[in-house]
Amino acid sequence: MEVSEEMRADYTDVFKDPGAVAKYSEETYATGTFSSRVSERQRQWLRGFVSEAFPEPPVQHDFACGTGRAIRMLAGMVAEAHGYDTSEAMLAKAAELRTPARLHLVGATGELPVDDRRPALVTVFRLLLNASPSVRDRAMDFAAGMLPDADAGLLVCENHGNAGSIRHLKAVFGRPDSKRWFAELSHADVMELFARHGFELVARQGFTMLTQGFYSRAPLSWLAPPLDDLASRRRWSAAAASDVLYVARRRR
Repeated sequence: MEVSEEMRADYTDVFKDPGAVAKYSEETYATGTFSSRVSERQRQWLRGFVSEAFPEPPVQHDFACGTGRAIRMLAGMVAEAHGYDTSEAMLAKAAELRTPARLHLVGATGELPVDDRRPALVTVFRLLLNASPSVRDRAMDFAAGMLPDADAGLLVCENHGNAGSIRHLKAVFGRPDSKRWFAELSHADVMELFARHGFELVARQGFTMLTQGFYSRAPLSWLAPPLDDLASRRRWSAAAASDVLYVARRRR
């Protein structure tokens, strides 16, 4: 199901409101929620990946950093961290949560920041799925500026609505009122975006095979987390997971 440009713009505008930002931080990612469990699996995997992929700690550049979740995941693993966002409310919440980074307010258009220090790690979490094509391209332009060649470092992008997962069934059979904010990105969509900006895939990893509904409805709620914990340790899970991290580098 494709989401209109207007709907995506509305989604982006939501996070200019401090109340919406607080709800996102304090309810969506509250301890024990579906999103917090997925985030913890990502944190564990990402820390292991970065320790293996980088001989020395990289400089992290987190685009659309929001409340700083991806930065806090890697606290102590990077030489320095920078977070960039167009929302002052998001950056204020990131600072309130003591995110260990320099936080930068950037424009929705115009010149993007660059940094030539190496190695670099660019992270883009929970942006691509609901962003307009122009915002996705801007995120990749940012990554390309920070990673001008294959030896500069790595890009890690999240797709939290993989079209190849069972989440897709919600778009087909869901209630009409559930479809307004429903968006999907396929593996092919992500690969096409990478290719247009000179990136190639290095690895991908899935973090939940099941959907949020399984975590909130008895009797499956007690079984869903351990099943997803197990599946997320398998490489094959990326193809069918609803939440996937993609690792890419610039083409040689």
